[in-house]
Amino acid sequence: MLSSILFFIITISIVVVFHELGHYLAARACGVHVERFSLGFGKVLLSRRDRRGTEWVVSALPLGGYVKPLAEPEAGAMPQQGRGAMSEKNPWQRMLIFAAGPAFSLLLGILIYSGMNMVGSSVPQAILGAPASGTPAQLAGVKKGDRVLALNGGDVRSWTQLQQGLLEPMILGQSVRLTLQEGEQAPRDVTIALQAAPKDLENVNLSGQNGLVIDAPPPRAAQIIAGGAGEAAGLKQGDVILQAGSLTSPDAPAFIAEIEKNPGKAVPLLVLRDGQRLTLQVIPKPTPNPDGVVQGKIGVALDARYPMTFVRYGVLESVSLATTRTFDTAWFSVKMLAKMVTGQVSWKNISGPVTIADYAGKSASLGVERFIEFVALITISIGVLNLVPIPGLDGGQMLFALFEIIRGRPLPAFVQEKGLAVGYMLLLALMVVAFLNDVMRITG
Repeated sequence: MLSSILFFIITISIVVVFHELGHYLAARACGVHVERFSLGFGKVLLSRRDRRGTEWVVSALPLGGYVKPLAEPEAGAMPQQGRGAMSEKNPWQRMLIFAAGPAFSLLLGILIYSGMNMVGSSVPQAILGAPASGTPAQLAGVKKGDRVLALNGGDVRSWTQLQQGLLEPMILGQSVRLTLQEGEQAPRDVTIALQAAPKDLENVNLSGQNGLVIDAPPPRAAQIIAGGAGEAAGLKQGDVILQAGSLTSPDAPAFIAEIEKNPGKAVPLLVLRDGQRLTLQVIPKPTPNPDGVVQGKIGVALDARYPMTFVRYGVLESVSLATTRTFDTAWFSVKMLAKMVTGQVSWKNISGPVTIADYAGKSASLGVERFIEFVALITISIGVLNLVPIPGLDGGQMLFALFEIIRGRPLPAFVQEKGLAVGYMLLLALMVVAFLNDVMRITG
């Protein structure tokens, strides 16, 4: 829990600082004086004033931050030109200042993805497992061991890249064209009509319901716990499980399920050890789970050695791919927001700070690369959210400036005040929905 909170704070700090940096730089470029740039809210812990008079501070509550431009003159006071206030600037300049925050949020996503592409990583190869009977992939002719060469004409170099490309089509129920190769045979194209995802995406296995699963290698005994049923059966570290009970060629989840459903019963095993096939028999120890249901346990930690490939791109290709991925993700977020408004997607899919903190901790536990990728996703989401034309968000302020450009004069003050009041009410309602969703996820 503490690690999740820590990585949540790190995520929010990185994302907000970069977002507010966009506002700050645009304000300076337009001649607006910035009084304060704050990381966090509340009591000031650290403070430093630069030669331009901007106070840079770290505040006590590290859940965001803000840029404070020069205070506007009080109502009825005589305006003083040249002070560097926001109100002195024309609507085009104000629109630029408000747009710079979301633009920098998206830029951070591009920078992160570009860096990841240039550094490279070892990822599973895009090899498909046997699709379940009746799934779209099975009906389209996908076979176990098919290697995916391309998705809708674009090259696929890894399982991760394939999953990223399939996410939107799987949620929206679109058709995709895969170029597959079985062994050394000639490549072939298959068109798969994917199933549309349900409104509530919680705990939905989109890949599984469409039959597009990775070809999982047989489970391997990574660690044998002393005194466990596995040790008593003669299992050794490095043993590869070829058969278990009624299962032939099980993957790790299937093997675990077979063990769990046979507490106290003998389960025959066929394992591969140093090139030799051995027959063993394990009797899972009856063990109650947290719900009181008795399951079998054998005291063996498993892993699986997927065929891997190292993927790395050059500088220009990295930036190009990162830009495409960032804007594809942003556009997908826009479409999902639109579907929520029209009722095609459930509002239960909105996540609040508790869920985001949980995901931050989980991504960090998977390694630096996964955590950085999570930060990229959050910064893109923040950029898109702030472009929504609701008064109180950057998009709402841009909308006011646009109306001023069209009308040739600002909207009446009372209209802007009413708009802000409505905007804050909508944002409060959105926060309540997100918080309730978090509570529902925690309580089940």
